[in-house]
Amino acid sequence: MENQTIDVMIAKNQIAIDFDAIEKFEEEEESSILPKGLVNAQNLDWIKEEVLFVGIKTTRKQGQPNISEIKICGKTCLEWLMLAGSGCENIIINDPQEDLISALKQIKTDKKFIAVFYDETPLVDVGLFQKIMCHFTKTGLNALSLPRGYVFRRDFLFCIETFASPCLNQFDERAFTLATSSVAINEIANVLYKKIKNFHLKNGVILMGSETIFIDGDVEIESGTIIYPNNIIKGQTVIGKNVILESGNIIEDSIISDECYISDAFIQKSKIGSRLDVTGEHIVNQSL
Repeated sequence: MENQTIDVMIAKNQIAIDFDAIEKFEEEEESSILPKGLVNAQNLDWIKEEVLFVGIKTTRKQGQPNISEIKICGKTCLEWLMLAGSGCENIIINDPQEDLISALKQIKTDKKFIAVFYDETPLVDVGLFQKIMCHFTKTGLNALSLPRGYVFRRDFLFCIETFASPCLNQFDERAFTLATSSVAINEIANVLYKKIKNFHLKNGVILMGSETIFIDGDVEIESGTIIYPNNIIKGQTVIGKNVILESGNIIEDSIISDECYISDAFIQKSKIGSRLDVTGEHIVNQSL
C-alpha cells in the first residue's frame, strides 16, 4: 500500500490516566497516604465547587535542575501537579517566595478555600489532595501548613499579613518528595511509572517484564495488548486492542490500530492500520 503523510488526530492535552482509579487500586495494595483516621467523605463534589487550586511555578535555584523544563513520564512537574486539582478552578502563579500571602490576596476568586501546592511536588495527586481537603474541613481549620504547600479559608486569608504554623506531618514522605535533585527526580519517575503501569494492568494490558517497559502518562492502551520487555511508548500515543509489541520498539505520538504486530521498530507521528506487521522499520509521519 502506498505511504502517505497524515496528521495524527489526538486531542491536545490528552489525559489518559484515571487518577481516581489509580488511587483506589493503590489503596487496595498498600496503606493509605493518610492515617486511617483521616478518611475521605463519600461525596467529594464540594471540593470542585469550593476550592481554588493554586499551582506555584518555582524559581530555579543555583545547582538545581530546571524542573519547569524537565519532563517526567511525558509531563512536566507542574503538569503532574495540576492534575491533582482536576475539576477545580485553578490558577498558576510564579513563586512569590517571601510574599505568598500578598500574592494570594491578589487572586480574584469567590471560592471558600484556597489550596496552594508547588511544582516541586509532582507526586501530589488527586487522592491526596481530596484527603487533605477533607481533613481540613472536618477539623474546622482556618489554615494548614503542608510539607510543601498550604490550605486557607479565603476569609481568614484576608485577615492576616503573615502565616506560620506547625506542619501537618501525618503524610507519607514520598508524596511530598521534592524534585530538586537528580536522585529525587529518578525516585519520582519510578513512582509515576509504577502508577501508570498499574493503571494499564487493571485495564487488561499484559506487561511482560515491566522493569524495562516505559509508558508516558498520556498513552492510551486497549485491553488485550501484550507488551514485551524493552519498549518505550511516549507522548500522546494510542495502542489498540490485542496488539503485540515485541521487544525493541520506540513509539511516540502515534496510533497503533487493533491486532498489529510490532517488533524492533521506531514509529513517530504515524498511524499503523489494523492487523499489520511492522518489523525492524523506521516510520515517521506516515500511514501504512
